[in-house]
Amino acid sequence: MIVLELAVPVPLNKTFYYLPPENLNPKNIVGKRVKAQFGKRTLTAYVISCLDVENTDDLKLKRIIEVEDNDSLITEETVEIANYISKNYVCSLGEALASMIPVSMKLPKRIPKNKIADGEEIRENHILNAQQTNAVNLINKNLKKKIYNAFLLYGITASGKTEVYINAVECALKQNRSTIMLFPEISLTTQFVDIMTKRFGTNIGVWHSGISNVEKYSLFSKAKNGGIKIMIGARSAVFAPFENLGLIIVDEEHERAYKQDKKPSYDAREIAKQRGVYHNAVVVLGSATPSLESYKDAIENKLNLIELSERIHKKDLPEVKVLTSKNGMFQTGVLFSETIEAVSKALSRREQVIVFLNRRGYSPVIMCGKCGSVYQCPKCSISMVFHRNPDMLKCHYCGEIKNLPATCSKCKSKDMTVFGTGTQKVENELKKLFKNAKIFRLDGDTASSKGNYEKAYNGMKNEEYDILIGTQMIAKGFDFPRVSLVCVVDADTSLYLPDFKSVEKTFQLITQVAGRSGRGDMRGVVIVQTSHPQHYAIECAKNHDFVSFYKTEIEERKKLFYPPYCDLAKISIRNKEEKRAEEDSEKLFSFLESTAKTCKLNLKLLGPVSAYIAKINNVYRKYIIIKGDRENILELTRLLEDFKQSSGTFIGIEIMPSDLI
Repeated sequence: MIVLELAVPVPLNKTFYYLPPENLNPKNIVGKRVKAQFGKRTLTAYVISCLDVENTDDLKLKRIIEVEDNDSLITEETVEIANYISKNYVCSLGEALASMIPVSMKLPKRIPKNKIADGEEIRENHILNAQQTNAVNLINKNLKKKIYNAFLLYGITASGKTEVYINAVECALKQNRSTIMLFPEISLTTQFVDIMTKRFGTNIGVWHSGISNVEKYSLFSKAKNGGIKIMIGARSAVFAPFENLGLIIVDEEHERAYKQDKKPSYDAREIAKQRGVYHNAVVVLGSATPSLESYKDAIENKLNLIELSERIHKKDLPEVKVLTSKNGMFQTGVLFSETIEAVSKALSRREQVIVFLNRRGYSPVIMCGKCGSVYQCPKCSISMVFHRNPDMLKCHYCGEIKNLPATCSKCKSKDMTVFGTGTQKVENELKKLFKNAKIFRLDGDTASSKGNYEKAYNGMKNEEYDILIGTQMIAKGFDFPRVSLVCVVDADTSLYLPDFKSVEKTFQLITQVAGRSGRGDMRGVVIVQTSHPQHYAIECAKNHDFVSFYKTEIEERKKLFYPPYCDLAKISIRNKEEKRAEEDSEKLFSFLESTAKTCKLNLKLLGPVSAYIAKINNVYRKYIIIKGDRENILELTRLLEDFKQSSGTFIGIEIMPSDLI
């Protein structure tokens, strides 16, 4: 009897057999998505093989309900990568395939027009400097040989990494090979699509979570059938099904956005390398502030290091001034007096200013002046953030919205005060100080409105705005020649978070946002307001000294036995009942500890501890951290199937998490 083998996106690490539809050739269904009844649910599943099975009398096989695709979507490579994800990120084959070929993609009723296809090719004469030329030659040499190689392109801000990327893409296209270009955020694709369309004038696909399910299907098919040669997008664009892939570029490779925190918790950088090996393609990881893991790999020759140590046209790096409230310069407002003076001078010269604060809203804390209690979200164990226009309290984790309380819920005092600073407060102060300045705020609140990112980008580019205020989404990628001043407000926001990467992230953010200054003819200035000016992250960012930061931080990681000196897994235990979460986390820790000992796995277990935010949306969260070798960690996590938790307890496993918060 002919049966079809299906991978179903459920947390069961096995495949299932179904009968094909009566009127279709079973072999023609392999590689397609199908609707199938699974238990009491109807799910989209993936047909991975067609088998002739004997003795099926004992099997009560269900018949596939319908076939969703006209053409096969799954290739030999797809299955290989899915198996890699399943093995290394603790998920089923079906869950891995669902991350690569979205269940939600819909077959279009008609083929939509490619919105980017109309771009006319504009050949621009970009002269490369010696360092850029060397980088291009090294990358293109491997492209022409059609051999796998992975590079770390470590180039300071404004050193011309984009031109290196473009020259590599051009080389790949000349060989009729395709390119995937990854960016950490959707917003960063906007300006790059514009550059690529002008340079190549060809069909370019843009893949991210913001496009429709029909557009996703169309793009997927075009990539598979050769209708487009370049796919630009966020993390999941790494799965673009090119059959003749030559080049994968991962820009801002240090960004945590490349690591998916939901199951399956794959790392797009690792998937890029796996695909590079499969296709004999070249992988380029680029950053001005590489992750410690990548830089360590590069200096140990596991990656090929290419350095761009000078800005294009030999422009100077911006001067960085570190200011602290201890110097007595702090005014009644958010900005120091020297910061205000610097903004005033820049505006008087008709130059542009970027003000960075990685905290949205108006004020992050609402406190009773009498008893000191902080107003917390009723669903989460974190303070609600005060927002203006309209005035309200908002939880940035569960979305709960409340009116500003008139009295304290504990002591009934009317002395309710807002503390701390968010981007709205900075915007409000700047508007009062510089009444004639045109100001735009870009953060998680404003960027959610369609077209606001493009409005900010085009407005700054066309000099319609004088000041751009924002969170980390403005810290990278922007290239505005009229920006001469960058102000970093409260540089310590992430410095002392209880996470082993908090110092690294602080250094990266300050360095990246500082790099937005002085990219034109004038030398830039960066003002960093901080309470910890002596911290090595601040000192090294001030001196544009990544290497010294790396040497100091890598020693700290070595002492504390954290990546890159070990691998990690974060086990999360979640339950709506705090007591059950507590009890199950304790039981699970004992189970893991005894299992590791019995199986002689050399692992270190930490916990169980409450998450940094112990409760989110009425769900209590506990963590267990496992340190050690990847294979040992994977072996231990596979044995979790034998653990029986309480009703309502959910256990999640994240391999190599981007943080421990």
